[in-house]
Amino acid sequence: MLIAIVFALFWAGTILFWRIRNTDPGVGESVGWLLLAPLVVLVSVWSLRRWRRNRRAATNDKPDTPAQAPEISDAGPARLNLLAAALRLPAGETPAEALQGLMKPQVPKLHGTLRDAQGLPLFAAPVPLLSAEALDAVTLELNRQAGMTMPVEESTRRSLALLLPVFDELLMELAAALPEEGHADERVIAGLRHRSSPTRPAPVLVRVMLPASVSPSLFPLCEKMMRGRVEDLGLAAGLGWRFQFDGANDGAAFWARLARPVEGEQWQLWLAADSLIDPACIQRLQRQDVLMSSRTPEGIVPGEGAAGVLLGPAGTDAGVVSCRGPYEVATGDVDSPQAQVRKMTKALRPEQAPHQPLPDLLISNADYRSGSFEEAALLALSLNPELDASRQLLALGRAGALDNAMPMAMLALVWQALRDGHETVAILFVDEQRGRQVAEFIVAPLQQNQTQPSPAAAAESE
Repeated sequence: MLIAIVFALFWAGTILFWRIRNTDPGVGESVGWLLLAPLVVLVSVWSLRRWRRNRRAATNDKPDTPAQAPEISDAGPARLNLLAAALRLPAGETPAEALQGLMKPQVPKLHGTLRDAQGLPLFAAPVPLLSAEALDAVTLELNRQAGMTMPVEESTRRSLALLLPVFDELLMELAAALPEEGHADERVIAGLRHRSSPTRPAPVLVRVMLPASVSPSLFPLCEKMMRGRVEDLGLAAGLGWRFQFDGANDGAAFWARLARPVEGEQWQLWLAADSLIDPACIQRLQRQDVLMSSRTPEGIVPGEGAAGVLLGPAGTDAGVVSCRGPYEVATGDVDSPQAQVRKMTKALRPEQAPHQPLPDLLISNADYRSGSFEEAALLALSLNPELDASRQLLALGRAGALDNAMPMAMLALVWQALRDGHETVAILFVDEQRGRQVAEFIVAPLQQNQTQPSPAAAAESE
């Protein structure tokens, strides 16, 4: 296009000049003005553009300056009392199954009923065991809690049908982890009988993240459904249950909350669920032209899933995980993937911490979009050059897009990986608007004052 414009301008200008001046050019003058002059201009433009491109690449290849480096807090790694995890994903029905499934190559499959605007089948990744009976049961329960018949979006039905079994599993884990309630003691003091109250377990906070499309008016109904399950297991008495619901699609908020210490002496259940196996979601993604198809093989595959973790109070010794990060790394100021990876590596591996164990597994939300998996592979090899990207790099997005459920599913997989014996697990969460989130998790050794009770505590126990 540029070549045609330059030649057209030169030819039109030159011929118009010759006509105005009544000039009869010779062969040499014609060749010089109509052929050589445009070529000289084009070569000059091309040389200038190449020089600017090389200069920009050289700038990006320079090591990050202190001003560009991500801000690292002086505080030590956070300690998470990560006791249990549960999930439902297309790759597996348990954290162990999903972890093993993601270590195998992911092959996108066509959905049986979902179609695009042209009527062609779409690639999708539903959870295989999600039945129509489970979806109908969710609809009936919501209508019963509401006291009326109301329409329920398909993504909401599927998300809740996946979330409730995960909630049930974590309730069972909580019931097993709760300390036994002590017996009341009776003492006679100054002739009066005093009855001391038994020790009560700490309160329980339940955080629930649902699809962004769920109306906040459904949150009270969902809470009633979940409280009913708490009562069925006999966990309502003696425990103060508090529910918090969130429908905002913001993975950065999840990682920021994870970086903070556990709030007080309370148990916490974190849950998240989402489903893109919904005609309305499919139409939205198709309008954005991001769906995988024969025309766009680098698109996303709609998926669904639910995940949750159980966090113990600050005094819980079992399941303590040391978390370095998560760090939010802005990459909008660099162009090359190598420069982006250097910034992320510097966040996790600062100069003052050279003796950290190398990660033997990296979990990311990489999918089939251009450069997504390559960026995760570059980071994995930058953190550990001996890491095998074919088995030790898990691209969760290739098993189906999860939207709101993606960060929680990654955390559940981290728990399973550490439980399986992985020494250090790194995560990379890419948000196109907010940048990158990177973190490392390692099983934390118990502190000395946690392994042996103090003399005063021993005396009290006697």
